[in-house]
Amino acid sequence: MIDIATVSSKGQIVIPMKMREEIGLHQNDKLVLLSEKDTIVVKKLKEDELKSRMRKMLDMFSDGFKKHGISQHDIREEITALRKAL
Repeated sequence: MIDIATVSSKGQIVIPMKMREEIGLHQNDKLVLLSEKDTIVVKKLKEDELKSRMRKMLDMFSDGFKKHGISQHDIREEITALRKAL
């Protein structure tokens, strides 16, 4: 299906109802946006896929912290110091 959407002054677009129905898109669903040159691809993100991506990202951070000897305690102390500085 192909359709045309107009970008609002706030950068918003409306996804046509037929397209939303076709992919089962509902209010508060999450979308992944991929851009390259003059193209934007919009993909519905399923909740289990979102959780999986978040877990992978958190695991990457955790592995990086462990690799550099940074503990959860170190992170908490740094957050506390930053909050006090604000």
